[in-house]
Amino acid sequence: MLPLGPDQDDVAERALDADTPDADNWPRPRFISYNVCGAASQCAGIYGNSTTAWRDQVVKAMDHWDADLVMLQEVCYNQWTLLRDRLRNRSDGPAYDSVWAAALPAGPSTAGCSRWGTDHRFGLVIFAKGGVGTINNGSRTVHPLPEVDPNNSVENRIMLCARASVTGRMVRACNTHIDYHTATAKIQVERVALLTEGFAGQGDPVVLAGDFNVKPKDDILDPLYDHTGGHGVFQEVDENDKDYFTGTECGQDQDRCRSGEATAEKGCSPKVGEPGKIDYIFLSYYWFTSVRGDAAACTPGMSDHHLLRGAAAWEH
Repeated sequence: MLPLGPDQDDVAERALDADTPDADNWPRPRFISYNVCGAASQCAGIYGNSTTAWRDQVVKAMDHWDADLVMLQEVCYNQWTLLRDRLRNRSDGPAYDSVWAAALPAGPSTAGCSRWGTDHRFGLVIFAKGGVGTINNGSRTVHPLPEVDPNNSVENRIMLCARASVTGRMVRACNTHIDYHTATAKIQVERVALLTEGFAGQGDPVVLAGDFNVKPKDDILDPLYDHTGGHGVFQEVDENDKDYFTGTECGQDQDRCRSGEATAEKGCSPKVGEPGKIDYIFLSYYWFTSVRGDAAACTPGMSDHHLLRGAAAWEH
């Protein structure tokens, strides 16, 4: 492996930790959602061939936020094992249990995973703070999401869920990556909302995170939000930062709005035009209160998304 130069390391650390709120003043539990862009050609260039340097920066970001639950998207299998093996029994910080699910088998579209190892499968990961058994593996479910035109999709869109202990309480954690085609995104979000509302109806606090590829005010997200035109059961961690309120429905006299700090921008991703929020951490409104959210700065070459941090207090 090639070592990561000191200048590169400094850039990466500043970006993932930049603009971080005072963690001591934020509630708990704490959450992270991050599309790590594991197979794309435009990502991971900052690290050359050093897979362990990438791993260490992600671990540092988790430790910096003292995250209780972490959802990662676009994860190559060997990226997961790098993190899993570093985190599950370590002595220099909290251990994390994890589950992974493949959204794509190894093939031409996952060739970029070769930088991480010999297993080129690609998918989603959930990490929960605690030793082995923190996540109930018997509760792990992988839900296929519908496609309008499967030929348009480069990824089998799924939602990965599992029950996990978070600050001593069992929650249903779900992680997803929604297709960017509008018609498909609509039916996929509807399916995700139906499933997660069912979990909430069974009495589970639900944490739903991921890359949704749509902005907060898009009516595609109506089935998830419980306010501002929505008819779902969720609040979102970054919905009350008035610095990002826009439009007549998001006046400064409002306590919350479908809004938030951008998690994708042109300088971070060559595929993005107007900057906007497309990554989310949704929390079932019955169980959580005092939500807070914050996007880290972009690290070009590490991912084309910003890492999203969230926090909340228990309502009950």
